Amino acid sequence: MSRTDLLEKIKNAEASASSEVKKAEKEQISAMNRIPLDQEELISKERKSAEKKSKKEIKEAMEEINKLKTKILKNGEKDNSGMKSKAEARIDNASQKFVDTFLESLS
Repeated sequence: MSRTDLLEKIKNAEASASSEVKKAEKEQISAMNRIPLDQEELISKERKSAEKKSKKEIKEAMEEINKLKTKILKNGEKDNSGMKSKAEARIDNASQKFVDTFLESLS
């Protein structure tokens, strides 16, 4: 191989290497420009995931609250019914005592 051919090969190799370096620099810049977009996409995806999880947890908590509320209301109605029955029995006794006392006072 002649010296001219060898120099030509070196020039071609240098040009090719320079072209590859420029291409790599452009790809690096492009990648750096995509990072904020990728971050925003990741943040958006995670935000949606968190919102979905949050809604699920809120729904489960509301269901549990409704179950407890129903149980409390049922127990309260049962207790109220029992107190009402006792109160009615006491009213009957008190009325009878009042009538008996009134009748005794007349005699």
